Amino acid sequence: MGEVQKKGFPLVGAIFLALGVYKLLTGGDWVVWIILGALLGGLGALSWKRDAERS
Repeated sequence: MGEVQKKGFPLVGAIFLALGVYKLLTGGDWVVWIILGALLGGLGALSWKRDAERS
């Protein structure tokens, strides 16, 4: 199952990161959403395509 997690797109984390960026731009409470996105793997979405091509 570890290999499946490495190859899959971190959808939930990416959604939380996108929500955090949206809240930042609109002036809402954004810190919690950014932290949740980072904890749930949203930062891995930035290098996901590059890692998938290497495998």
